[in-house]
Amino acid sequence: MATEARSWTVTTWNVRGSAKPDTEALAAALETESPDVVVLQEVRQSQARQIAEQLGMRYTWALKHYPFTPLFADAAEGLAIMTPHLLDAAGHSEVSEGRTKWRYKRRIAQWCLVGRADTSAYRIYNLHLSPGDEGPARYAEALAVGEIMAAHGDAPPAVVAGDLNDDTDPSIIAALPGIEHITPPATNPAASPMQVLDHVLLPPDAANVSTTVPAGSPDWAALSDHLPVTVRFDLDWVEGDFT
Repeated sequence: MATEARSWTVTTWNVRGSAKPDTEALAAALETESPDVVVLQEVRQSQARQIAEQLGMRYTWALKHYPFTPLFADAAEGLAIMTPHLLDAAGHSEVSEGRTKWRYKRRIAQWCLVGRADTSAYRIYNLHLSPGDEGPARYAEALAVGEIMAAHGDAPPAVVAGDLNDDTDPSIIAALPGIEHITPPATNPAASPMQVLDHVLLPPDAANVSTTVPAGSPDWAALSDHLPVTVRFDLDWVEGDFT
């Protein structure tokens, strides 16, 4: 059966929404990559809406935690997935151990289906795992994500993106179903990056993979403490595989 290689572009970025970044500048930076999918962490719902509107994209947002109380709903932090294409079957689940919505240590996995008019489609997973020396918690979260992915099945193929907070911890990516074809440059801190925290993990059959991360600078640090990661790849699709 004849197949066709279809190219996709996915950008992930921890935008540190609590610092109240310039959403117009964030959107302008994202727009230069012409992504099929944008995956954001540490973003407030109002910020996600503003960025999506400027990009002309659909979006889904999921609550991670309230920094104060539900009375300050606009300050709630979460994850967002955006796309100019079809967005469907959005959902999320807690992957940390019994954390309340009022604790920053609460962790979730977010997902949705993104499909294009050419019938290619992916289930996109958005993650922000536990940081720093919380290795056991981070690994348990990665295993929980793997269980969620297994329950969803293999169709359509999965793309896993986000701030994995893994740096030199190889066990996290090993625990996730996916292949990281190219290790990105360091992404944190944005002014002078030293840690590799942000990733886009692809299906095993992805080809022609390239990764773009801007050089660290004070200008990027003014937007966020992380740099964005953009991954481009091809995957063969049969006409009508996904509708």
